[in-house]
Amino acid sequence: MSIKEIIIDSIKYPFLDWKKILILGFIVVIYTIPHDMVPINLQNGFTYPFLIIALLINCFISGYFFKIIQYSLKDTRELPKFRKWVKLFKNGFKVTCVSLIYSIPATLPLIILNLPLINYYLYLPDFIIVIIGAIAQIYLQGYATWLLQGYATTFFVYMLYCLIIFPISLIAITNMANNDGKWSYAFKLKAIFDKIKNIGWIKFYSWYFLASVITLLVLLIGITLMFTFSILIHKYLSPKLIDSLILTPYIYIFFARSTALIYNSAIKSYYSTVTPNTR
Repeated sequence: MSIKEIIIDSIKYPFLDWKKILILGFIVVIYTIPHDMVPINLQNGFTYPFLIIALLINCFISGYFFKIIQYSLKDTRELPKFRKWVKLFKNGFKVTCVSLIYSIPATLPLIILNLPLINYYLYLPDFIIVIIGAIAQIYLQGYATWLLQGYATTFFVYMLYCLIIFPISLIAITNMANNDGKWSYAFKLKAIFDKIKNIGWIKFYSWYFLASVITLLVLLIGITLMFTFSILIHKYLSPKLIDSLILTPYIYIFFARSTALIYNSAIKSYYSTVTPNTR
């Protein structure tokens, strides 16, 4: 598939079943409750329990993300059902662990400078927004002030994660999904880089850039709608609820589908270059 076909297919895919978007959204809403309590309780002893609860709930979200990838790798058009919750949790736990392990290179500067890791992991899903905020601070405050306030390290960490680690970790997770969820396949770096090579590095990063742009557009449209709703029907519908119930699930499903399709394009690209005599 071409990048255009992958993106268009992935944009349409979540709309195949609104019910499943809302179910995933409901889980996200539950997740946001302990997640949002972390900064509130940052100075007391309840911080880490809330963070752990949020991470455990996130395993179900990550598990569904993983399941979508598995379905999409098999060229299944429908969204997977929410069932076998234990397996969903286990796969989500694997995805969470793989993501955390892959994030280690990005967190090393924070460890070296003795900066709080909790802030990094707490806002990891919103790393694109953090980067935009950092750029805005450079513009408004000047580079010297921004550097002295310690934002440079955070900006570097998120940029490193955004541009290098995150896209590679997506292929790693997909490689694990393509091999019955076996942990080891998420860390077979040679196989992972071979997959990206088969896709083509330019095509891979072009896809990632476009997928990220689509994500930002969805967020911007969502923010606009949430702002409108907050004015018109603030008493009845919370903007935060719209974000958790619709926007976040849509982005998860979109990215899962898109990642699986770009991974599949590597497989098809490989077989298209193999002659019948060598198969």
